[in-house]
Amino acid sequence: MAELSPTEEQLRRLKNTVMGAGYRLSQLAQSGELHAGATTELAAITRDLNEAAGRLERLLASLQRDR
Repeated sequence: MAELSPTEEQLRRLKNTVMGAGYRLSQLAQSGELHAGATTELAAITRDLNEAAGRLERLLASLQRDR
């Protein structure tokens, strides 16, 4: 894999952070410790974060192709 530019590396790290946050929220939603409304909201946030991570991944791939 080619070395990433500082901006690409920052985007990669942010994508990983977003993915990690989505995973942790998903685990909380599945824990059974929250009421149904909170679980539903966490699931929706998780979907949004997963979508954002996918968009960041596609952006990174595009930046690497354009080099």
